[in-house]
Order: sequence, then C-alpha cells, then structure tokens
Amino acid sequence: MAMEGTLSRIGVVAALSFRSSFRGLRTVGLAVFALVPSLLILALGSGHAPSGSLESAAQELLGVLTLPIIVMVIVLIIAVGQFRNEIDSETLVYLTDRSVSRVALVAGKYIGAWGASLLLVIPATLLPLGIAGAYGAASVPSNVPLVALGAGVLASAVYVGFFLFLGLVSRSALMIGLVYGFLWEELLLLLPGSVPRLTIAYYLRCFLSGEVSSGPLAGFPTGVSAATAIAVILGVTLFFLIAASWVFRTLETAPERVSA
Repeated sequence: MAMEGTLSRIGVVAALSFRSSFRGLRTVGLAVFALVPSLLILALGSGHAPSGSLESAAQELLGVLTLPIIVMVIVLIIAVGQFRNEIDSETLVYLTDRSVSRVALVAGKYIGAWGASLLLVIPATLLPLGIAGAYGAASVPSNVPLVALGAGVLASAVYVGFFLFLGLVSRSALMIGLVYGFLWEELLLLLPGSVPRLTIAYYLRCFLSGEVSSGPLAGFPTGVSAATAIAVILGVTLFFLIAASWVFRTLETAPERVSA
C-alpha cells in the first residue's frame, strides 16, 4: 500500500509538472524552435534539391543540429524551471510540507519534464526524415527512423536529468545551461583524443553510428559501441537524478528572508 501511495503521488507531481511546462508564448516559441530542422529540409525540398542530398541533409541535421542544439535547448527551458521557479517564488515549500517525499518530488518532476520534452523532441527528430521522404528522397535503411527516435529519447532523458539538477543548485541555471550546451558540448567535440568523450553529444553520435550501417549517420565516431553509449547515457542520467535527490533533501526550499 505504501508503494502504491508513493507511485500515486509521483504520478500527480508528474502530471502537474507536465502541464506547467507549457505556458503561453513560451510554448509557441519552443514549438517553432523544434520545427527548425523540418523547416530547413522543407526549404531544401522546395528548392528542388536532389533527392539524395535531401535525405543526407535530413540525417546530418539529426546529429549536428537536432540532438546537440534543438533538443538540448528545448529540454533546458523545460527542465530548469521545474524546481528553480518554485524555489525563487517560495512556493516549493508548500509541496515539501505535504506528505510527498522529496525523492518522490524529484522523480515526479523528472517524469513530467521528460514527457513534456518528448512531446516536442519526437517531432523534431522524425519530421525532417518524413519531409525528405515526401519530396522523393532516396530510401534509407528501415531502422533509421527508429534509431532517430531512440536517440531523441536518450538525449532528452539525460538532458532532463542534468538540467533538473542544475535548476536545483544554481539561480543562474539557464545561463550555465546555455554556456554548457553551446561551448562545452560543441567545442569539446572538435578537440582531438579522448576529450570528446566528456560530452553527451559524443555518446549520442556513437549510438547513431553504431546502429546505422550506411549513410551520414554511420559516419559519426564509433569510439565506443552503441550498447556502451546507451549505458553511459543512462548512467549519467541516474547519477544526476541521485544527485538531485540528495541535494533536494538538504535544500532550503524557501529563501531566508532578511529583515529591513
């Protein structure tokens, strides 16, 4: 019964977090941003690009734009605010005073933010391939859409964990997340040796190249196997969820008021 009660509370928190992720103009902005890769392929198709180059472009965008930038920014905007907004407005204290444990709150907010992210990430990863096909692009290996979907799910899972943690520990989480995404993730990929292994994008690309045998996706680095890449991504996700739970257990949820 206790387990059922905990799962029920996690479900309630997840549902609330999911709904709170979509607010006004921010939702419109995120939706338009998620469509950027699709709009690029649509522009190429409208310009009568050769079918072969259209399909190559759709796949290349997945590894160089959609996963490391589009998905990262979408998840950053959604996940960082899950805790940070409530901490700053001093409303999180009302949740922690209830019967919901802090670990259950972390789990619920993670699930809600992940679900909200997937609502935008899945079209961002699959629509470009579909548009390329609609314009008569050459056939691709049958597993490419499934691999693209898997990469989007993995990317959103690990980024939600990281940015959820970041939102707990820093008031500047949004800025730090942008610096991380556009400097750390992008620049370290260009460095030689083992340095790229310090990025999430490296393992996402290894997953893509390990699962697709031909085409642009197969050209990404294969320093580790697809199975190892999945294990690393899931391990990093679990690490940040545990870290977030530990931090949250010791966190002052309402900032201390200073008398005038």
